[in-house]
Order: sequence, then C-alpha cells, then structure tokens
Amino acid sequence: GAFASVPLYDGGRTRSLVREAELRRQSSQVGLERTRQQVALDVAQQFLTLLLDREIAGIEAGSLADAQAQRARVAELVDAGARPRGDLLAQDAVVAERQTAVIVARGAVERDEVILVQLIGLDPLTPYRFVGPDLARLEASGLLDAPTAPLAELLAAAREARADRRSQVLAIEAAEAAIGGARAAGRPSVSLSANVGTGYSSLQQRTVGATPSLPVTLDDGTPVLVGGAPLTFPGTSTFETTPPFTQLSDNRSGALGLTVNVPLFDRYQSRRGVVEAQIRADDARLQLDALDRQVASEVQQAVVEARTARARLDAAEAQVEAATAAVRVEQDRYRLGAGTLYDVASAQTRLAESLAGRAQAAYGLAFRRVLVRLAVGDVDPGALAGMLE
Repeated sequence: GAFASVPLYDGGRTRSLVREAELRRQSSQVGLERTRQQVALDVAQQFLTLLLDREIAGIEAGSLADAQAQRARVAELVDAGARPRGDLLAQDAVVAERQTAVIVARGAVERDEVILVQLIGLDPLTPYRFVGPDLARLEASGLLDAPTAPLAELLAAAREARADRRSQVLAIEAAEAAIGGARAAGRPSVSLSANVGTGYSSLQQRTVGATPSLPVTLDDGTPVLVGGAPLTFPGTSTFETTPPFTQLSDNRSGALGLTVNVPLFDRYQSRRGVVEAQIRADDARLQLDALDRQVASEVQQAVVEARTARARLDAAEAQVEAATAAVRVEQDRYRLGAGTLYDVASAQTRLAESLAGRAQAAYGLAFRRVLVRLAVGDVDPGALAGMLE
C-alpha cells in the first residue's frame, strides 16, 4: 500500500519556521564576517609586533655599530695618551652590553615569527620569510598621517557597517518570526490525504485444467434421469497457487480524505510558546541595545587611542632629534677633553631608547588606526593586507 498526506493549511506555522531558519542562517553568515575581521586583526597585530621587533633589532644593531666606532675613537685617544686606559675598558663594557641587547632583540624577532606561524596555522617545520614595511616605508605610506573622520560620522558608519550589529538585527527578525510560528500552533489546520492498496494470499488457488463430466446412459444411449436431470459423473480439476501479481489487481482499494484539526484545549501549551517566543525577541532587542552601546564605546576608545598614539609619535620624534643632537655634543666634548666617556655612553643609550620609542609609537599608531577601522566595521582581510604592504 501507499499513503500520502499534504498539509493544505497549518496556520502559517511552516512559513514562520522557514523564515526563522533563513534569518538565523543569514545571521550566522554575517557573524562569520565579523569573526574573520577579528582573526585578520589578531594576525595583523602579531605581524606589526614582528615588524616592530625587527625595527628595534635594527636600532640595537646600529647602537652596537656606534659603540664599536666609539671604541675605535677611544682607542686612538688612549694610544695618543689623551685618555686613560680605563676609558677603553669602560667602552669595551658598553660594546658588550650592546651585543647582548642585539642578541635579545633578535631572539624577540624569532619568537614573534614562531607565534605568527602558530597563529596563522602554518607548518612549523617549514621556513618562512615574512615581508613587511620598515619604519621608513611605513611613514612614507601616509598611513600614520591619515586624518581621522569626525566621531559622529564614525558612529553613524559603525551602525551601518558593523557585521555583529547586522547579525543581531537579523537575530531579532528571526525571533519575531518564531512568535508567528508559536501563534500558529494554536490555529486550525487542514490536510489532504490519500491511500491506495491491495493484497494477496499465499493460500489462494486457481484452476489450470479440468476433465469434462460423463453422462450415465442406458445401453441404447438413453440418459438416466434423476429428478428430471441427467445423471453424470463429475470431472476432475487441476489447481495451482494464484501468482501474487495476478492477485494484486483483484484486491485493490483506495481512499481520499480531507482532515480538519481544530485545537480546542492544549493545556495552554500554545499560549506558553507565544510568551516564551516574545521573551526571546525582547531579549534579542536588549542585546542589540547593549551592542549599540558597546559599538559606540569601542569607536570612541579607538579614536581616543589613535589620537594619543599620534601625540606619542610626535613626542617621540622630538626626543629622537634631541637625543641625536645630545650624542653629537657629548662626542665633541669628549674629543676636546671636556666630557667623560660616561656622558657619551649615556647619550648614546638615550638615543637608542628614543629611537626604539619612536618605532613603538609609529607601529602603535598604525595598529590604532587599524583598530579604528575595525571598530567601525569596514575592515576586510584584503584591505588590511593592503594597508600593511
């Protein structure tokens, strides 16, 4: 047999369920976009850390070269008798200190590469070469000097572009669709059903052959009558089991029905389902309100941090200029015998620290500008990669 049932009307429940499922699927897809942005940001942050430590390693290497050049000058003055031999030993200590700083800085670069490989998910046994802009290229790219849009414009753009906010809006629509599905559970439903069937028996038989009956007659051929009817000897018949497919056509049945289901009392299950769906929708709206406040806070914080990073970079550049001039002055005073080697070493240390501070401020500003774009929600991995090439 075969049976089929087609719902003609279910109060709109199926339509509500389909719409709810579609909206939740869209919400998940939009949420995935935000996750991709966050992953790209995490990789970009580690990549900028690698570039910064590379820059610091270069600064330390330059400080080592300056210390070695200073040792050569001190050696000349010591050999000429203008300076005591103790100055040469002191400068050797400075050179050794710079060598240690170079080793530590290069170790930090190697550590950053290992972390970046792990973060990206690459094979740790395969060698990689990470290529990115140095400080000079980063400054020439214009990223550090790019103007920041007004806060009001950024907030308005964030409300439109943030993927997590769009995902939450879709979640609210899905929750509202679920309310319709819950209400439909208490409405009448109509369905059309039909069935056809047949059957067979393994005991059913049919005649496949028979011998005719023989009449009883007298010698002259006159039939013998019994009760007025000729007397005969019955013939014999041959039977076989009726084949199944032959029986199927003899036992057909069918039905067509229209079913109307009217719920009269369901112990308030449908009413409770509607209330629960409304609560979930209200909760989704509250989550959107909280997310709007979070978005506004993130945008404001990102803008403030970007402005602070810009001011920090300006101060660091001024410190570099002052430290560079101080090194020249102390070196000249030392050659003239008016200064000490300690003053020169201190000035060189301050220069190295100011150069490292400027590098940290520059890469920090670059990352803060990326954070502003992430807070607004207009960052995609391709655009982020283009910013850091």
